[in-house]
Amino acid sequence: MLVRERISYNSYMAHTLYIVSTPIGNLEDITYRAVRVLKEVPLILAEDTRHSRRLLNHYEISTPMESYHDFNEKKVTPKYLEYLQNQGDIALISDAGTPGIADPAFNLVRACVAAEIPIRPVPGPSAMISALVCSAMPTDRFRFENFSPKKSAQRLRLLERLKEKAEETIIFYASPHNVHKFVAEIQQVFGEIPLALMRELTKKFEEHLHGTPTEILAHFAQRPPKGEFVLIFHPQSKGALNV
Repeated sequence: MLVRERISYNSYMAHTLYIVSTPIGNLEDITYRAVRVLKEVPLILAEDTRHSRRLLNHYEISTPMESYHDFNEKKVTPKYLEYLQNQGDIALISDAGTPGIADPAFNLVRACVAAEIPIRPVPGPSAMISALVCSAMPTDRFRFENFSPKKSAQRLRLLERLKEKAEETIIFYASPHNVHKFVAEIQQVFGEIPLALMRELTKKFEEHLHGTPTEILAHFAQRPPKGEFVLIFHPQSKGALNV
């Protein structure tokens, strides 16, 4: 049976899970609504409470906070379902950006849907979307592939599959430890297609790189990569963008 909820954005529904987006770097990138929700709910779940404490302290948010991450989500999910059913609302945040994208929030959301517990998004920043709109790549269709595989053979197999099937812009997260290898592998599979790489988005040392694999690799030879990157390309792009 289909259940339709009537949503009021001016007041809380009882026992609701709020998926609250938080800044990806610059602490000013948070909405008034997000701050209000974080202050008013009785409990906040965070991936790393020590990391999130800086944000809460900045906005004078004193709400109790507990950990919800990849290593405890199976154990504690029933506890928070019971809390939502019988005690009160919960706001779920990630270390940065929108919860549920490549983080354990998905598990609690799925459990809440199964238990018919209301879920409400509090929209805000996302590193993936922020990078995409600055990438100069087509944005009408895109595909998020999370972090690239750790092993070269696995990355090459994935790229070959994308070459055969993908018709949309591709987005990866890439670590500083293998991003140069990954760029070289993209070059091996796709040739000199345009790439866009962004790091430190919204922060003081934000960096955007646009160029071919050869140009990006030459840049890394002079300035070794630091920090995590968002790497974006379109498999069918031709030509080059200047770094």
